[in-house]
Amino acid sequence: MIPVVADADTLFGATTRGLLIHLDYQGLIRLHWSPLILDELSRALVDTGRKPDTDSARRHENLMRAALPQAEIPTQLVQARFASVAPAMRSAKDTHVAACAAAILAEGYYPGTPVVSLVTRNTRDFGIHKLAALGIEVQRPDAFLLDQFRQRPAAFAQAFAALRSTLRSDPAPDSLLERLAADGQTLTAAALSEGRQRGELQL
Repeated sequence: MIPVVADADTLFGATTRGLLIHLDYQGLIRLHWSPLILDELSRALVDTGRKPDTDSARRHENLMRAALPQAEIPTQLVQARFASVAPAMRSAKDTHVAACAAAILAEGYYPGTPVVSLVTRNTRDFGIHKLAALGIEVQRPDAFLLDQFRQRPAAFAQAFAALRSTLRSDPAPDSLLERLAADGQTLTAAALSEGRQRGELQL
């Protein structure tokens, strides 16, 4: 299992967000966020019209917490790691995301695991090499997801199928793959589609 901190921009796309949660359910990853990340996500959902107002966004936050009660890293622990990651950051506004990953390592959430994956679309704000020296591996979501798929394609496909089964809209596999691609995860969607077309995967 890979400990993962998802930035707000990664969690913004509903299909990507749901897939990450189901990958956690499937035991492929252990997904984490902080109240600071969820607050940033909620503001973005309201600002872009994905959620009508702050109350709706907060209700969505609570649903995410209920879905993965162990995912949240407390704000106090995150803030305690700001100073340790600040020199590795290119933009101060994302320090809290790297600090969340650093807190997981510092607090020993995963004994014997030296690396936490930080998944973000905005890699330019993170000093990738400096953070790697601290045990924080920065990756774009499409690259991260594709890597997880290649390592365990059947389990990954099961997580995708489980996500699809929970959606009220009951989308066909191709429709949900299109949504995943629209989130920016084009390579992952293509790999899943190819596996399905070859008859190797049930989505």
